[in-house]
Order: sequence, then C-alpha cells, then structure tokens
Amino acid sequence: MRLLRKQGTVQRAIRTGALFILFVMTLAVAGVSPAAGLSGTAAPFLTRAGQELAHRADLRKVLLVVEHRTKDEKVLEKMRDKLATLGDRELHLAASLCERIARDDDSAGADFAFSIVTALIVLS
Repeated sequence: MRLLRKQGTVQRAIRTGALFILFVMTLAVAGVSPAAGLSGTAAPFLTRAGQELAHRADLRKVLLVVEHRTKDEKVLEKMRDKLATLGDRELHLAASLCERIARDDDSAGADFAFSIVTALIVLS
C-alpha cells in the first residue's frame, strides 16, 4: 500500500513538471520572456501615442520615488537629466522596481530595489 502511494506521488510530480515545461515552451514559442513578464508582449503593439503615454507614466513613477528618497537638489537634477536619456525598456524596468518600492518603502527589499534603480540610472 505504501509503495502505491509513493508511485502516485511520483507520477503527480512528473505530470506537474511536464505541464510546467509545456507552459514555458508555449511562452517561448509565443515570444514571451518569463523574466520580462507577460506585459512585455504588449509594448510593441502600442501606437506611438500610447508608447509616449506609457513612457511618461513610467517616468512619473520613477521621479516620485527618486524625489521621495533623495533630498539633495543637485543630485535630483542629475537624476532627472539621466532619466531623460533612458530608453523605454530601461525606464519600464526602473518604473516596475519603483512600484515595488512605493508599496513597501520601509523594507530591506525596497532599499535594495532603490539601489538597483540608482545603478540603472547612473550607469546608463
């Protein structure tokens, strides 16, 4: 009886793994990167006006967090200049990190995410 339970557990694990592999392969064939998230496919289908609107919204998200965390006006001005030069992909990445920072501002993860955003902006 115990052997039958173990075999059933193994079979379920194999089926679950196979379904996961099938799901990942489906995403790969569809051109969706799991690292970019499912929203990564929508950007190429936006009109030019939609892309500009999304760019401005992302820029606003990043600026709100940077201005909240940085009090030095000279540093803020340099950050604004650097943000203006970021591409859509980098800006969207920074904006998604800033959304996480805004949700949980007092955590170590938010501090780490802000360090990544700062590095992304400075090193771009």
